[in-house]
Amino acid sequence: MNKSILALCVALSLTACRSSDDNQSISNSKTGKLDGQVKQLSVSNQTLNVNGYALRGSNAMVSYRDVPMTFDQLGNGMRVQADAIDNNISEMKLDPSLTGEVTYRNGNQFTVNGIDLTFDSLGQIQAGDWVMVTTYPQVDGSMDVVSVQLMPQIDFVEMEGTVTSLQDRTFRLNNVLVDYSNATVHNEYDLKNGAWVEVFGDMVANKLVASEIDVTDYSKYDGVEIEGILTWVNSDKTMIQLNNHLNVAVTDRTEFDDGKREDLAVGRWVEVELLFRDGRLVADEIEFEDDGDFAKGKEFEVEGRADYQNGVFTINGIEIEITYNTDFDDGLRPGNLDGKWVEVEGRYLSESFIAHEIEREDEDDDDIELEGPVLGDKQNPTLWGYSANDGSLDKYHGFWVDLDCDFDGTYLSDCDD
Repeated sequence: MNKSILALCVALSLTACRSSDDNQSISNSKTGKLDGQVKQLSVSNQTLNVNGYALRGSNAMVSYRDVPMTFDQLGNGMRVQADAIDNNISEMKLDPSLTGEVTYRNGNQFTVNGIDLTFDSLGQIQAGDWVMVTTYPQVDGSMDVVSVQLMPQIDFVEMEGTVTSLQDRTFRLNNVLVDYSNATVHNEYDLKNGAWVEVFGDMVANKLVASEIDVTDYSKYDGVEIEGILTWVNSDKTMIQLNNHLNVAVTDRTEFDDGKREDLAVGRWVEVELLFRDGRLVADEIEFEDDGDFAKGKEFEVEGRADYQNGVFTINGIEIEITYNTDFDDGLRPGNLDGKWVEVEGRYLSESFIAHEIEREDEDDDDIELEGPVLGDKQNPTLWGYSANDGSLDKYHGFWVDLDCDFDGTYLSDCDD
């Protein structure tokens, strides 16, 4: 498929929404692990708010990696990992999305580690300053900058994100080339396309020469309460993705606050209490932190015969990317995928269909549910390579749709949203 043509048909213009500080409830007591943004910071009182909890930080050990930091180096919007005992922070680790030198500044636009960013509250920050930048992913794959904080110059830079174009001891991260020829890689077995990583090293001529790489270890989130945006939700609400990289199972034991299971949707801002069980993350509790006015991303769903050749997965000739985070059900795996009739759910990002869940489906059903772009000739439009023999796709030409259709094994009919 010509991806540039597809991109014209499905271009996005999305803005993610998060709850305001005013809408957060304050708990009287919190003991446990928190992962979230600093809010309502008072340096003079050494207090702050994380995930809706009012916390005291006068005795907190604050650090970034192995670099000691002070409480007055915090800023609202920074992401932190905090251990609290009765609302007193014992330890707090700063968790920025990238750290490095500002190499360009013009108005609200700036560049760090070769990445162009926008932030309206840069203040006196200028080229040559070292900063910590906190971002959160949007449902269209872009990054929303929520904090830029001055910091002292240190002997490494940091960048985090999803691995792409992995080959020959290099990969791309946020479209920046990473060379890890001499790096220490933690959980190297899991370093694959689609893996979420934190990379530390030096910027050399617009290339990040890595000294250390941390591949996400899901087990470290056991017992953590984390906030963020839902970047994918499967159709039966049994699996969610948080912040573009944490796949979390939703079970019958999951509790919901300020909402219900049916309210799970891409773009919603939530707090999730996580457990690590049987090799996967499970949501113990999900609290909705927005008012339901959220941004909807481009999700897709398709059924069809899998074709898997030379590491490339297609249905009806349309390529679907399998990544580190793709969840296989019913005993499926890439090695036995070819020729199976499957259902695939995922997201459309950067002109690519990214599979989040692949499971077996009955081929002999007389109906089919498809979500995606209606393309092709106006006189014979197609949805995921399927044509309708009754013209029921015609009115949807050029649109991204979610349709139920009758299906005779070859042609669609009676398609309706």
